[in-house]
Amino acid sequence: MDEDLPLLSRSSAATDESQTTKPSKRTVRRYMTVAVILVGAFMNYLSIYLPSPFYPQIAAERKGSKADTEVGIMVGSLQLSAFVVSMFVGGYLDRLGARFLTTSGVFLVGGCTVLFGFLEYVKEWSPFIGLSIVIRFVMGVGEAAFDATSMALLLGMFPAHTGAMWGIYGFAETVGFVGGAPLGGLMYHVEGFYFPFVVIGGILLSFTLLLWYLLSDVHSLTGLEGTGDDRVGDHEAVSVWQLLKIPSIVLMLFNVFSCYAGLALLDTSMATYLDKEFGWSVAHIGLVFLIGGTTCLILSLLIGVVVDATNPRIVMIIGLLVEGCGMMLLGPSFVLSFLSPKPWCVYVAMVLLGLGVSMITISAGPDITHIAISRGYEKNMALNGAVSGIVLAALFLSGALGAPIAGFLTAALNFRISSSIFGLSTVLLMIITVVATIVKTVMSRRQ
Repeated sequence: MDEDLPLLSRSSAATDESQTTKPSKRTVRRYMTVAVILVGAFMNYLSIYLPSPFYPQIAAERKGSKADTEVGIMVGSLQLSAFVVSMFVGGYLDRLGARFLTTSGVFLVGGCTVLFGFLEYVKEWSPFIGLSIVIRFVMGVGEAAFDATSMALLLGMFPAHTGAMWGIYGFAETVGFVGGAPLGGLMYHVEGFYFPFVVIGGILLSFTLLLWYLLSDVHSLTGLEGTGDDRVGDHEAVSVWQLLKIPSIVLMLFNVFSCYAGLALLDTSMATYLDKEFGWSVAHIGLVFLIGGTTCLILSLLIGVVVDATNPRIVMIIGLLVEGCGMMLLGPSFVLSFLSPKPWCVYVAMVLLGLGVSMITISAGPDITHIAISRGYEKNMALNGAVSGIVLAALFLSGALGAPIAGFLTAALNFRISSSIFGLSTVLLMIITVVATIVKTVMSRRQ
């Protein structure tokens, strides 16, 4: 018996060591997965904005005249397909599987990026623009699949830090957004049209196998399971269409849509306005745009932490006010009749816009999740997928419709009046959100 005791002790010790080792390995795998997802998000956005500095000129050369309309359709095709697919992924993530959707999304984006580079060898205008639109459309499918699923995975892996996850994912995307055009222009000047797309697309394709390996056991990473039944315990199953029937969720999504639709005014008309008003060079205008992007970049992580520590609805309301003030200061608005157009107005406005956009975007997901849970939905991968899908759908839809709306307003009126309209509408949305929150709170207390 005495001889058996050490054996039992050693066996028990080995079991304890195994139990302590397994969680640590799972933790390492989880952080590796997060790192790869964030790098993938960064690379995806790099690939989307790579052609911005030189594609319009190439298209004009192929056509023999200006091709602004066709280039706009090409850009919008990605946003349109991404909008549709985000809704689909949000509703069917738990059935299709996070592993399949994430890896296939990266594969599509990487493959389409590589294919886009070979358009250099298409010299005729019609096939050139036609293939451009088709490739970007399919690229939008992959982008939406990756974005919605990756966000759901991050929320599942760190359920107590949803705001931080939205913030860190937004940080990765903003780095890609800010760096895509400069990197694309630099690589284009080094080796020509094909070079940036083949290099960045090839790197993205290599992520496919890595993600397939890391996501071999999604449940162990997240501790959450999807739902396939009509009910799970005492909780309702998740349906995107059911979520969209909740007025408060629709309001949050409309806030996100309006926020980014207003920013389209900057892309369509601000450069012309600044050139006419102040005579600024292209480089100077580029630095102005960089102010807003850098503000988003610097504050995304901090805002995510604030959202986790406070009520996301409060962050949303403050964000709407900040963006509304930024829009009205940009012109400045006729409401601010005591101000005349000054460079400092533009600089401050861009900081406010960057801050407001970050606050609205990062707070929307956690707020919608809270609303869904209060309506009886269970916190699981299906809910994470549905929330990330509808929020991203609102973002992509604003990208598809924002530019035409902003362009129409500027053409019919002028830049200052257009920025005033967007600013005042954002402030109005803030007031509606405040009133809706107060009414909901009062009704809940009476019940």
